[in-house]
Order: sequence, then structure tokens, then C-alpha cells
Amino acid sequence: MNWIVVPTRNNLQLLKRAIETFRAQDIGNIATLVINNGSTDGTTTWLQTQHDLFQIHVPGTGWSVAHSWNRALEFVFDEQHEDHALVVNNDVELHPWTYRCLLEEGSVFVTAVGVRERDRFLNEPIHPDWSRSPHPDFSCYLIRRDCYKVVGPFDENFKVAFCEDWDYHVRMHRYGIDAVSIDLPYLHHASQTIKNASNEDRDRIQAQADLNREYFFEKWGVRGGTAEYDDLFERPAPPFKEQTTPPLEHKGE
Repeated sequence: MNWIVVPTRNNLQLLKRAIETFRAQDIGNIATLVINNGSTDGTTTWLQTQHDLFQIHVPGTGWSVAHSWNRALEFVFDEQHEDHALVVNNDVELHPWTYRCLLEEGSVFVTAVGVRERDRFLNEPIHPDWSRSPHPDFSCYLIRRDCYKVVGPFDENFKVAFCEDWDYHVRMHRYGIDAVSIDLPYLHHASQTIKNASNEDRDRIQAQADLNREYFFEKWGVRGGTAEYDDLFERPAPPFKEQTTPPLEHKGE
């Protein structure tokens, strides 16, 4: 089976559009696993009518992104014994050939490129002249079992969401795995979860994101998204040594 994994919290209309494009993938044998992280907007009721989807329903504020990805990938690799999985956000739309092209590219970790312009998304040719870059986009990534088993699970010390993707990119580099991104656009509505969150949820997410940034800096000595971060990938990887000191978790007021 060709598994697609999508964690979600609310944003039902975007999730519906995303799943419609998952079902339209031309590779065949698609199975979609939805991790419903405590949605409160009707997502749960709608998902109960979608009998072709595999589902995990998590109550309350749900799992962190790292935890959601780990549980899903362990399900695909360890329980289903599959070789690969496509992991996507709930605010994306894919071309019918996205999964097939990412799989045919052959890397153990490869991503498409998120774009916000529908015109660029719609005008992408079926067989693009791919250019590759070393800057993966974790909103739509294909990961193979070999990568996950070598690098290990995503660091769940990154609570809620933010920086777990930067961390995994660095760790792949430390293990000698080149994560690549190919010029295969998908439509990414971007940051819709936090944009549509309640004030309470938004404050909680933003506060934890600040703590995650500090944890990343303590772990790697650079701040994500900076020139210093990019420099980590311009030189040979030093011997890998995981730092395990966890960050503080935001507890609210």
C-alpha cells in the first residue's frame, strides 16, 4: 500500500480538499491515515462518515506534531510492514502525480515544494524538469523505512509544533542522509491551524513555539532558519551525538 499520513486539528474544509487530492493520486493502492487531534469544528463527525480512511482520534488538545508523526510512521513501518509513507499537512492540495513522482525520485527522504500561488500549482507540467535543493519542506515529505530506522523517531521534546522538522533535518545530515527537495509544487495554504485557532489555543501554541526555539538552540548551538543553520549543511557532518535535555512545556496561565 501507498500510505498517506495527515495529522489534523480543525480546518475541516481544507482537510476535505486535501483528502480529495489524496484519493485522486494516480499511483493506486492509496491508504490514508488521519490523526484527528481533538478537533472541535465538525471534523470528527465528518470523519465518522469516511469509511475508507484509517483514523486515530485523540481527545483534548491532541498530540504534538512529532508524536503524531512517530505514531503514524511506526504504524506504517512496523505494523503494516511498508517501505515508505507520504506525510502531509491538512492544509495542502496535491497534483494526482505527486506521490508517484516523489517515490520515483528514489531518495530515502524527499519533499515537494509548497507554493501559495494557485496559478503556479495549476500550471506545473505532469513531467516536470526537476531541480533539486537540500532544503526539505516538511509539509509534504516522503520518508522511507530505512531513513526512519537509521535516524530514529522525531524528537518529542518539541511539544505541540515547531522546530521538530529543523531538528530532523540536522539529524539526517549527521547520519549522512541527504534530504532533498524537488521542484514539484503542491498548494500549501500555510499556517491555517494557528490562524483559525481560538485565542487560547493560539497563545498556547505560540508560547510553546518560543520554548521549542530555545530548545533547538540549546541542542544545536544555532537558531533555525538562519545563515548559521544553513552552514550546518555546508560542511561534513561531525560525529552524531544526540542531546536529550528536554525543554520546558508551556503550562498556560
